[in-house]
Amino acid sequence: MWKAVLPIGGAGIMAANVEQAFFPKAFLVVAVLTAYLPAAAAQEAASISATAQTQASQAKEYPYYVEFRVAVDGVYGHSYIAYGRLDLLGRPMTASYADIHPTGDLPSMVLGHFLPMEAATNPEQATLHYEIASRYRRPLTATEYGKLQSVITRIRAAHHSWSVLAYNCNDFVAEVAHGMGMQSPMTLLLPYDFIPTLQVINEHTLHPAAAPKFARITENRR
Repeated sequence: MWKAVLPIGGAGIMAANVEQAFFPKAFLVVAVLTAYLPAAAAQEAASISATAQTQASQAKEYPYYVEFRVAVDGVYGHSYIAYGRLDLLGRPMTASYADIHPTGDLPSMVLGHFLPMEAATNPEQATLHYEIASRYRRPLTATEYGKLQSVITRIRAAHHSWSVLAYNCNDFVAEVAHGMGMQSPMTLLLPYDFIPTLQVINEHTLHPAAAPKFARITENRR
């Protein structure tokens, strides 16, 4: 069988050549990384700082919010509103809630398909613990927030009855939206569809402040 035979000293020469070829390249890679990483870290830090400054500026201009929600509640779902103050990062810091729903639990829900039923405009505690299927948050100025509170107070003072066909939870949300100068879809949509559609038709009027990740909020029911 034929065998390749290295000349005497050939292995040492080959190792020396490999060493001469490899280590300068390795040193070059290390030098490049050493120069790049601090610059990249500085750039990332500057970007984070700029984002934080933008958020802080937007939080000062839009210190409040309103959030239109649909809770996972049976076949229909249930639409309601959360509103309150934002923190310096644009996250909800407090929350109050408003909706309309029949008093009397299931019997009223059933009869409300045919007759107007007595209603309440503060969500039940159970509703606030239901999973949220979708939500649409809009940051508000202090003036807009004052208007929102006035609209909700006015609607509550009207003492609407609840009815599936005449005035349901979507009608309540739509009336608030209209009071804020927004548009609303047909209120006979299921809440699961109503809130996402509300967002679609009003998204173009959203303030520059983007809705950030949702933070834990402190309940302040009214």
